[in-house]
This record gives sequence, C-alpha cells and structure tokens, in this order.
Amino acid sequence: MTVRLFLTSVKILEGTPETGDVLVERLFINASELSEVWVDTESARTPDRGKSAVFALARDMRLGFVRISGTVERKVQR
Repeated sequence: MTVRLFLTSVKILEGTPETGDVLVERLFINASELSEVWVDTESARTPDRGKSAVFALARDMRLGFVRISGTVERKVQR
C-alpha cells in the first residue's frame, strides 16, 4: 500500500542512499508562495507524524540529488 508523507523542514542532502533511508517512488515539490513537499512510498516502515527521517529516491532521476530529509507533517494511506 502506498503512503503519502507531507514534509516540513525539508533539506536536500548530498551523497548516495544509505542504509536506513526510506525509499520513495515519487517526490513532489510545489515551489509556490505556499510551498509543499510530499513523497510517496511503498515502504513498510514509515515515520510517524512529527518524526524526522531521510528519504532516498528509488532511482536516480538525474535531478542533482537523490536524498532529502524532512519532518512528517501529515501521513495519508493511498
């Protein structure tokens, strides 16, 4: 089952995925005045609301990064 995690305090991280990163299939960044970032994951282990984690893209999309960190603001089962 896919879980969508809405994130706050997001930071782009350098480097390659590490053990312990939550793999994500999708990353959405809305860079408008009211910014919003969310990720979709199929991972069985997802952080709860209020918890911070590091997320890694499941595949390199050549965006210049593959890892981000953030705090879960909302968690929605899809």
